Amino acid sequence: MKYLIGLVAMLLPIVSAAQSPPVKALAIGDTVPDITLTNVFNYPSSTIRLADLKGKLVILDFWATWCGSCIHGFPKLDSLQKKFSNTLQVMLVNNEGNSGSNEEKIKAFLRSWKIKTNGSFALSASISKNPALLQLFPHTFIPHYVWISPQGKVIAITSSEEVTAANIQAALNGSSGKKSAKTGSLQFHPQN
Repeated sequence: MKYLIGLVAMLLPIVSAAQSPPVKALAIGDTVPDITLTNVFNYPSSTIRLADLKGKLVILDFWATWCGSCIHGFPKLDSLQKKFSNTLQVMLVNNEGNSGSNEEKIKAFLRSWKIKTNGSFALSASISKNPALLQLFPHTFIPHYVWISPQGKVIAITSSEEVTAANIQAALNGSSGKKSAKTGSLQFHPQN
């Protein structure tokens, strides 16, 4: 009997791993799967299906409340969201587990930011604690920007310098613009 229990205990991890395939990190050129994002706030719905955003350029902005560079980029992102309101969706993604923040701290931070800007803060779709996005787009450094084309493909993974009106317009026109691929080692490589 002990032998049978030991055998089951050894096989259980193998069987459970076989049932749920690991999520593969996406790279430039990959199609983003139609996942449903949960824990969404500052948006009309508490969930967003990525397929519902097809036709818009989506920029995922991975950030944290303690990250000065991330917060410094908010005004620029806000003005870009306003300028391209019909064709762009900026989504602020805060992984509360790794950032030292929890959902209430993130919400309070964004409320204070909205007050600071007299309610003109257009950035929406704030997402917290979404493990699927972290598996699809692993990163070491923040801010970290993932660009998803209107057709649902990853077209760039960049730092803040590449998030410009010219590059957004180029992406909307189907051109690559002047973006560099961001890697965990902070080396940048030109994209075609």
